[in-house]
Amino acid sequence: MQGDLGPLLHRISGAITGGRIHNLTTEGAQHLFEMMLAGQGSDAQVAMCLAAMRVKGATADELVGAATAARSRIQFPQLPDRCVVVATSRKGKRRSPPMLLAAAAAASAAGIPVLLQTGPSLIAGGVTAGDLWQKMIGPLIGDSSHTQEMLDEFGMACWRPTLADPGWQRLQRIEDETGIRGIPDVVTKLLLPEQCRVVTAAVPGPVLGLAGDAFHSLGHRQALIVQGVESSVDPSVVETTRGMRLVNGVKTPLRVRPADFAMFESCEPQQQHEEPLEAAAVATQAALLGSAGGETCAACLTAALLISVVETDLDLATCLSMAIEAVESGAADAKLRALKSS
Repeated sequence: MQGDLGPLLHRISGAITGGRIHNLTTEGAQHLFEMMLAGQGSDAQVAMCLAAMRVKGATADELVGAATAARSRIQFPQLPDRCVVVATSRKGKRRSPPMLLAAAAAASAAGIPVLLQTGPSLIAGGVTAGDLWQKMIGPLIGDSSHTQEMLDEFGMACWRPTLADPGWQRLQRIEDETGIRGIPDVVTKLLLPEQCRVVTAAVPGPVLGLAGDAFHSLGHRQALIVQGVESSVDPSVVETTRGMRLVNGVKTPLRVRPADFAMFESCEPQQQHEEPLEAAAVATQAALLGSAGGETCAACLTAALLISVVETDLDLATCLSMAIEAVESGAADAKLRALKSS
């Protein structure tokens, strides 16, 4: 053991031991995360930290501190103008296929460069956009230069930023071994280039204000936090989806009602194959071909949200029209084909 997490662990362990619960300051959380990413502390201490944070819940200050520590260790790609970054966790979707890859292709084909930040799913987790990228396009990379080249050439790229920092490997291994989706997985959604436009997902419940505060404190003025299907960025095609926008640093609520856009699907996109990853690929292909059904609706709604973070003067209906045009013209499908053949 290269260092001792004991003093900081003592501050937060009351959430598990039944003692008094203390939250860390931004500086305290930054120091804790710096130590964990540097390999300090035993695996048992790290697991205890993750469990304590999960039980008590991370504050906005703690998320900002942890994200600041993590960002300082990674070189990010230089983003093109009007680019939006979509940051996802390793939780994935179990009951319905993720539509983010199709949505990103549609948004990119509509003129909005898209950088996906994702990874393979947690052990026993659902299918992520990272899993789907590896199946349909190629391996996930952690090299910022190659990612930047892909963005410049295609207007769309996908990378796994935690690969650029070996300190993440132990944290993610402990998450997998304990089955605890804790603060590291949340922080991956904040592991972003400075002041970039960002779209991410949040779990159901009263967390939107906390997430909005964290993004604002980290300097993001254009952001969208979506409480989508299975805690993804995919809005429901059946029910109202809640979320929060940051527009020029000002927080406003988001409500996406499918009926407002003449969408009257009876269910979310379905698994059309017994193997979930194969089902996700089938759904993505169906969406890009403009097939009738929930797959195309979900992909276009998600793409509209991505576009809206850049085109802040346009209403969501106009952004949706841009996404639909990108799909119906075949440009979105061509975008993914070009990436696959590169």
